[in-house]
Amino acid sequence: MTGFAGATGRTPFSAFFAYFSAVVVTHLVHLSEKIKKQENSKTHLHNSMELALLGTSELS
Repeated sequence: MTGFAGATGRTPFSAFFAYFSAVVVTHLVHLSEKIKKQENSKTHLHNSMELALLGTSELS
């Protein structure tokens, strides 16, 4: 009886885990590049400045 492993010797969970791991690693490799690009975008810089000024009085 082969159970869930079938002819490949891999369980459905191990096959899923192998696929999931490959996808996660691929995304993590590009994560820091995407974060740097976002942090340097004009929109992000503008919104960061707006957030820092939120609640400050312009009357002083």
